[in-house]
Amino acid sequence: MTKAFVLINADTGIEGLLNEELKALDGVKEVYQLYGEYDMMVVVEEKDEKEVQRIVSWELRKIRGIRSTNTMVVAE
Repeated sequence: MTKAFVLINADTGIEGLLNEELKALDGVKEVYQLYGEYDMMVVVEEKDEKEVQRIVSWELRKIRGIRSTNTMVVAE
């Protein structure tokens, strides 16, 4: 299994709406709202790195209101 932490910058005031939309995505295991440089963090876990990449690039990043992401794939 491959796990990644995805830090998200979102439009102001829509974190609650994003929370539910992100939780509904396949592969998303946890969603956190944050204070600081990033607004949210999502934990994605899938069978391999290619599938994690697909979820982040083709599903998560296309959600309206997400301005940018920073993905960190867990090494071990």
